[in-house]
This record gives sequence, C-alpha cells and structure tokens, in this order.
Amino acid sequence: MAYTIYLSGIPMPVAPSKIEMKVKNQNTTLNLINGDEINIIKPPGLTKFSFELMIPQVKYPFAAYPDYWTTFLRNPTTDGSEQFIEAQVYLELFEILKKSLKPFQFKIERSRPDNIKLFDTQVDMLVTLEEYSIIEDAANGFDLTIPMRLKQYRPYLKETEPIELKKSISDSASAADKTNSNKVNSNKPKTYTVKKGDTLWGICKKYLGDGSKYPEIAKLNGIKNPNLIRIGQVIRLG
Repeated sequence: MAYTIYLSGIPMPVAPSKIEMKVKNQNTTLNLINGDEINIIKPPGLTKFSFELMIPQVKYPFAAYPDYWTTFLRNPTTDGSEQFIEAQVYLELFEILKKSLKPFQFKIERSRPDNIKLFDTQVDMLVTLEEYSIIEDAANGFDLTIPMRLKQYRPYLKETEPIELKKSISDSASAADKTNSNKVNSNKPKTYTVKKGDTLWGICKKYLGDGSKYPEIAKLNGIKNPNLIRIGQVIRLG
C-alpha cells in the first residue's frame, strides 16, 4: 500500500512507509467503598499521528513534485524536464506550520500498487504540528529524515453568555408563575365558608393566589373591617 501525505494541502515528495495513528481513551476507573471497580465512559481523546518523512536533497524518479508548485516555489526545476523542489523549501514549510499557532489541514491518501485509491482520512481534519526533528545521516547520503508528530485539532466551544442564561432562567420562572396562577384560577371556588383560624388575607392567598386581594374581596362581601370575619361566614371569591 502506498501513501500520499498532504500538509496544509501540500503533498510531501516521498510518503512514509509507516504511519501510526493513536486514539487516546479518556475513560476513568474508580474503586468504590465496597471494593467494586467501575468504569466511567467519556468521549475519546484527540487522535495523534506519528511518521517519518524523507525529504530528498537530490532528484529521484520516485519522488513526486506536483506542477502547481511552480507557481509559488523557488527553483522548481533542475534541467527543465522534471520537477524538483529543494529540501530547504519543505523545511521552511514545517517551520511556518509550527510557528503559526494555527491548525492546518491534514490528509492521507492510500492507494494500491495499481493506483486504485483506498480510504482517506477525513478531508477536513485539522491538526497541529506538535513536534518534528531534522536528521542528517551520512548513511542516507544527502537526504533528510524528518520524524513528525501531529495532533488532531478540536475547536473550543464557547459557553452561553451569562446574560442569555439569566434571561432564560427569568423566562422559565415567569412561565412557572403563569402556570401556577392558571392552576389556582382553574381550581378557584366561587365561595368559601370561614373556619376557625382563617384570615381574609390567607383565604385570598390560598384560593386566589394573591393575599393582597383581600381589600377587594372585603368590598365585594360588604366587610367593613377585613380583620374581623366570623366562623361560618360565607365569603364570595369573585
């Protein structure tokens, strides 16, 4: 199986022979007082990618340099026949990706030896360049080896603004008050017979939902002194 690696939309000249993708598990294990062990399942962590890139310092027939590089890269050819891009250009790209403090697009294309494409990673996957090294080894001639670690980028979702939250709570409370008020009104009796210990304010609070309505009820029933009601007296409530 052959790979093509794209960093920020730019294909690498030689794909790595091996790519490691690690998906971190964030589950938590707890021990209860009775000795039982439980597992709390949490969403998976960020995916990590590890691989080594070969960056040629000389032209090879197996290295790929797409034509569109000629529009924005210096020294695009060596003899006018085949594309070749200096290793320094890729090193400058890696430095930009590391220092920009921004995520970039990462894509892996997989294909069989007969060039039939297999599955890709998510086309819109964003990553950050966590770490890379530049290795020069005489055993490899002039070519550079670049071990690289990438990490999936997941944007931070801002919390709801406090003012919106307060408004929501206020609206909920108002709705609850209206519901309670409607419930009181729907169950309101037309009259009430005074019992021992009753007060006009208490009767209005219980059956009308508002104790401050007692002057209105007193007037309706011809009660001159709202503080004086007698046991057995029938009070009209509306």
